[in-house]
Parts: sequence; structure tokens; C-alpha cells
Amino acid sequence: MRRACLPLLLLSFGTCAPEQDREAYVRARKDGGWDAHCDAAYARLTGAAFSGLDAGVARRGRGVVFSAAGGAEFARREVAPAAAAVAKLRESAAWPGDARVALFAEPAVLRALAAEARGAFDVVQRHDAAAVGLELRGRSPAFRAKALKILAMARAPFEETVYLDFDSKPCAPNFVETILAFLRDGVDVALADNYAGQGALAPRDHYQREHASGCVALRSASERTRSLLAAYLEAFLLLEKTPRGRRDQPALMVALRRSVENGLRDAPIPPSVFCRKNTSRTVSCDACVVAHKTAKYDLSFKIFGIGFKKTGTTSLAAALQRLKIGPEPSHRQSVAATVALLRPGEDASLALDAARGARSFSDAPWCMAATRGRLLERLFDTYPRAKFVLTTRPSREWWRSVRNWLFCLKPWNAERYARMLNAASASEADLVAAYERANAKVRAFFAERGAGDRLLELELSSATGRAFPWARLCAFVEAWGRCPAGDEVGRTYAKNAYETNEFGAKHPSEALGAEDLRRCAALQGSPDGAALRRRAERLAEASPLAARRRERDAASLPE
Repeated sequence: MRRACLPLLLLSFGTCAPEQDREAYVRARKDGGWDAHCDAAYARLTGAAFSGLDAGVARRGRGVVFSAAGGAEFARREVAPAAAAVAKLRESAAWPGDARVALFAEPAVLRALAAEARGAFDVVQRHDAAAVGLELRGRSPAFRAKALKILAMARAPFEETVYLDFDSKPCAPNFVETILAFLRDGVDVALADNYAGQGALAPRDHYQREHASGCVALRSASERTRSLLAAYLEAFLLLEKTPRGRRDQPALMVALRRSVENGLRDAPIPPSVFCRKNTSRTVSCDACVVAHKTAKYDLSFKIFGIGFKKTGTTSLAAALQRLKIGPEPSHRQSVAATVALLRPGEDASLALDAARGARSFSDAPWCMAATRGRLLERLFDTYPRAKFVLTTRPSREWWRSVRNWLFCLKPWNAERYARMLNAASASEADLVAAYERANAKVRAFFAERGAGDRLLELELSSATGRAFPWARLCAFVEAWGRCPAGDEVGRTYAKNAYETNEFGAKHPSEALGAEDLRRCAALQGSPDGAALRRRAERLAEASPLAARRRERDAASLPE
């Protein structure tokens, strides 16, 4: 009876509450503590409205629960990569043989999920909110997702459950055993503090601060745990129209305080086990059992763009920046590392130093990974969790771009390009052959080591129109929650400097006029390009910019 009346009760509460605004939401999120809205929800919380959430659930053993709400895009961007990560962990001998994995999902997700991804789960169930009196029609996708997350916890088919959000990455194959160990001695629920130092607070203050809900251990068969989850869902609905209502952690805070007062036994998951930016010294699968938002915070999870110049390296850098994968090495570090690799000793030490404190890499010196200083091999071995993106273009298309760039706008770089690729000269035949050899070497390197999962090849050809392969890139770099929706996203490509004469805007003293560009285009048609190369040499010799480049190269290495 209470359950049937709950929507009316909640509507009356929501009508009285002030509408959310962005400023209030930001203040509430930064605070993370108890406020008047929490007081109101706590006062109205009965704990009985959803007492039958797990009706009909048969529980046995232990396992992991995921919850997915959304459609085909969510299935592709978040569910499928997470399924692959779990499937890989299950191949390890350290995975407990009795641990199962369950997925609760909305019908649209299940329809879109490929058979291979479904195979990672032992239990696949359709979310059925209506069956437990939860009305979600007309509510936002974000609200639906949070409410269904709580429902998935409540209807877990295990006696002991690890619940994981999709941005909480399990790193160790024994994570199920490790997390559930915190339920020993009759503990009902184990969860992580949301803030550093929270565990040292007095009980009243401790339970008036949020806890993390992205990784939770639940003794699902416990009556006290069942009561907590019923209160959690009720509190989430009571807070819906408040600044606290965009997230589920405030509702968990309200429900946890009430439940502890009623006898619930809880325990902390240490920040060294479930690693989060706010509480842990590091967020890395090298050190953590479960890590939160590794694509954003894990410094050992690096993305090296190793495609050569003029293959979309600027686009890759901009895409990684949009996905908040950073920082990049400083310009000074990159220049010094480039010069060191180009010198006769092919010294890669400065590149390795530059890589230590950064996460996102493209263009020089990384484009020489396969050609100078054994850089690819050294990066691969030094950072076993790093991934590599080989951007490519069809050889003829690549050559046209290089030819326009080098011989018409920046001729002083011709020799440098040849050295970067270990080409015999800067002629078309030699550069194209060296470019193709470098790409083939990268592919062979990963194939020989059985590490194909650490390499993504992206052909960013102008022939593909304006489609940027966001879905493939996001899945590869594990940026599941921040991927731009859809494939047809405007490219972040820099303007073609040859077509726009943008170079002239940066260096007006050396700008080429329209007649210069026409002459250059005519020279490109000469049989062997000799006239064009002679013109490039003359420009390089007379160019003040080229002189500054030579001075910079000479001064960029430490004494």
C-alpha cells in the first residue's frame, strides 16, 4: 500500500522544493556534506516504501553486479569495453572460480549488446522498475540511470555482492575476493569515504559526509542491507528536485545515517584498495585493486600517438585533450627530446624523461618511435599499461600533404623529415618508402609481441569526409563516460596551412603570396622534383626562421 502511494508523496515533496540551478548544484557537489534538503529527506524517510525491492530474487554465492541504462550508444561506449575488461580478468588463474558476473540493463542496451559482450556475464537481466513500484516515465536519463543502479544493488542474485559503476575499473583478477573480505565479522556493507580524513571524524560527522557509490560490497542476504537499499532508493526520490538530486551519493548519505542508527554494520574500503582522486595517493591499476576514472587520473596509463607527421597528429592531440587525457609534455621537453633523437647518438633518454610526468603524446619526438633510438621498444617496456595510436594516411595522400608543407611553406624541415624517418633523402620516392617502412615496423612490433590490444591504427584520410572515429578511440583509451555521442563529430583537424597560407599569418616576414604559391605548385609537376628541391634549399638558406630553428636546436640540449 505504501509503495502505491509513494509517487504522490514524492510529488508533493518535489513541488515544495526549489528548482535546481547550476550554481546551487555546484555548491552542493563541492560541499559533499549534510544540508537542509538532507534534513528534510531524513525526516520523511520511512524505510518501508520500497521494502519489497528484492521480492522473488533467489540468491546464491558471490559475484559482481553492473547496471546499464540508456541505449545503443551506451552499450557500445561503456558496457562492451567493461565486459571485455572483465572477460580478460576472468582468464587469470587468480579469478575465484565461484564468482559470477551479472548485468542489469534496460531493453535498448540489451538489444544493442553484441553476443561477445553478453558472453562476459553469467547473468543478464532486464531492468523492471515498474514491477517494484518505481515510476520512471518522464524522468531524465541521468535520474533513470541512478535509480536503476540502486535497484540493481537491491536485486543482486548473490549472497555477497560487489557493485561496480562502469567508471570504476577492476584492476586485479582477485578484486572480488579482496573487496568482499571487508564484509567479514558480520559487516553488512563496505564502502569508501568520499573525502580524505573522513574516517577520522566523530560518527555523527562521519555519516553526514558522502560515501562513494562506485564500488560497494554488500551482504545482500542481510535484512539490514535490504533495509539500507530500500531507504537509499526512497531518499534518492525524496531529493530528486533539490540541488542534491543529480547524484545518488547524497541519498546514500541520508540512508546510511538512518540505517546505521538502526543497527547496520558498515566498514570502510581503504583508499589503497578502491583508488579515487580525492582520497588516494595514486589512481593506477599498477597499485590499486579497483581504480576510479583511470582514463582521467592514472599517470601510468599513457596514450602515445606514434603516427608520423601529417597523418592527423594534431587531430589526435585535440581529441585526447577533449577526452581530458593529459597532460602533455611541455614544448621545451618535446623540442629537446626531438633534437637528441635526431643527433648521431639517437639519444632517447630525454624522451623517456618527458614521458614520466605526462599521459598524452603526439607528433615529435613520438612520431620517431619506430625509426630512432629504439624509442618504441623502450616506451613499450617502460610503461606496460601504455597504449599506442598509429595515425596513418594513404601514402600518396600523405606525400601530397608533406610536399605542400615542406617545399612550399617550411622547406628548412625537409632534411629533418628525412632524418626522422631514416630516409635516404627528402625525395618523394625515399620519403614515401621510409614512411611505409615505419608503419609496417610498428605493426610488426606489436604482432610479434602478441600485444595487438595495445595498438590502435586510425586512418585519418581526407577521403573519409568529416567523420572522426570517436567510438573506436574512446573504447581504446577507456574514456567510456566522456566520449562524444555518435560518429559524425566535426573533426578537430587544424586548417591546411598550404591551402590557407596560415603560415604567413604567423611569420609575416616570410609569407608567401598567391604568385609564390602558384609557382610552387607548378614546380611540383617537374619530372624529378629537382627544381622544387633547389628552390627549397635556397629558401632554407635565406630564411630567418630557419636560422632561429637551427639556433634553438643547438641550444635545446643541456650542457
